[in-house]
Amino acid sequence: MLYLSRPARMACLLLLCLPLLILFPRSSWAHAFVVESSPTENQVLDKSPSQVSITFNEDLQPAFMSIKVTDETGKRVDTGQAQLNPEHKATMEIKLIPGMKGGIYTVNWRALSADGHPINGVIPFQVGSGSNAYTNPAATPEGSAASRPDLIAVRWFLYIGISLLFGALCFRLFILPSLSQGNSKEARTPQELDQRSFATLPRWPVLLWSGYAITSAAILISLPLQASWDAGVSIGQGFTFSILGEALQFTGAGQVWFVQMVLVLLLSVTLIYALDHSISIRQRRLWGYSSVILTLSVMLSKAFVGHPAAATHPAPAIAADFVHLAASAFWIGSLAVMTVCLPVAGSELPVSERAALRQAALRRFAGWGIAMVAALLATGIYGAVLYVPAPSLLLNTSYGLVLLGKAALLLVMLAFAASQFRSARQAAATRRAAVGLRAELSVGLLVLLLAALLTHLSPGQAPAVPFEETHTTGEYNVRLGVSPNAVGSNEFKVTIQDSKGNAVSGIQQVSLTLVPADPDKARQEFVLPVKQQPFRSQELITAEGTWVVKVHALTASLDAVDAYFTLHVGGKK
Repeated sequence: MLYLSRPARMACLLLLCLPLLILFPRSSWAHAFVVESSPTENQVLDKSPSQVSITFNEDLQPAFMSIKVTDETGKRVDTGQAQLNPEHKATMEIKLIPGMKGGIYTVNWRALSADGHPINGVIPFQVGSGSNAYTNPAATPEGSAASRPDLIAVRWFLYIGISLLFGALCFRLFILPSLSQGNSKEARTPQELDQRSFATLPRWPVLLWSGYAITSAAILISLPLQASWDAGVSIGQGFTFSILGEALQFTGAGQVWFVQMVLVLLLSVTLIYALDHSISIRQRRLWGYSSVILTLSVMLSKAFVGHPAAATHPAPAIAADFVHLAASAFWIGSLAVMTVCLPVAGSELPVSERAALRQAALRRFAGWGIAMVAALLATGIYGAVLYVPAPSLLLNTSYGLVLLGKAALLLVMLAFAASQFRSARQAAATRRAAVGLRAELSVGLLVLLLAALLTHLSPGQAPAVPFEETHTTGEYNVRLGVSPNAVGSNEFKVTIQDSKGNAVSGIQQVSLTLVPADPDKARQEFVLPVKQQPFRSQELITAEGTWVVKVHALTASLDAVDAYFTLHVGGKK
């Protein structure tokens, strides 16, 4: 019977609780997208509007937003200052100069979504007569600004630094003491055991401080780089006081950065005392535990910026992201300790005890490894369900493909881990174990790289599903079809049949009324041409959400035919 350590049992319990996590709503938006605008895209207005307003599916951050409205010559016709609607934080707006002449106008907008990613887009509209099918060939499609390699690299180094720091601390506090006690015959007192455990891993302090230095540098440089990306300016401008000040005051990334810097400064103090041999072992261990708590706090703060913070229910998403990162850091950081330190471990011991020490390290880590794998599986599956709302997105989006690559590399790591577990039982397999550890660590670093890349990719939205239903009202069957059933242009199709399934002739009028479930949204009304069935019309749905669609028709005998449908509209395609 396989014995599981206490952390392994706890993590397996977390895995068993996975169905409870999945009971939470599965919606987690990608970067924010437009659900409604005034004017709408390609709309033709009889008179000039007084302002432009753009509403998104989630609240925006009050920093680095801009709306520029220009005429056909490129001249700006806005007042120059975009702002959030004080009563609706998901709407940004800007006033326009009065008396705009007839012509084509272009709205270039930029905003910062709740997950910290900048987004931008273009909305053309027209004042006065003319074609309503105008498109701007130079327009940038709505979406996130392209990710920058420097931001991905900094996030990767942050993950590496946290892994080295957290893994070194946990190995020293939770794995090494038991090894020292199990392999030491001469050391009797706690002080002697502690001194011997330090001597057993001579490279450990260097690994610990390397992790701290990489983590601190990555956090320090992340703010100006992130601020320059959010503001749409050059990297050099990201280091200016005006850009940094706005980022610190009005963005979630800036506020989290300030918290992380405080935590890193406190962490330097706790690490110094944790390595101070002039104080008692009990005090050093307390400082070590404090260092673990501060490192966990840095990881938790990271989860408050990005995709988890923008989830419909952020609390479980943030918790899952935190546990996933902590488990990864423990696993990969411990691998680094065993790869760097085990080859020279126990150099002061006889050869037989040195080999026994290395075997014991692998066996001791195996229990913790089971715990980390269980935690990674539970939170990884939950994250996949949360951020990839449709299986097709796994193969049709960059986010899905990178996620599949990360999962494949984790399976490779598990294969190496299984090999290490078998090697731990064989005294002659020490060299093979060392090679396997290096390979497993290399794969782990690639996993961290893909994780850093995922933070800068949009998970994507579930594809729109065309709507089609038939309702019976009196002696008539009314069928309504809406395609693609997304915000924007849609084809509405209505068919009216008698009880025998034959198309009713002589229909005089067909109209549609869309009543939104959200009282803040305006109802929409369409009149469909009645030349022949099915009656079709290309119309605009201005907002996502639930709508009650009333189909009203008049027959040749002026009988009224009314049918009601519930339409769920997805995000903009």
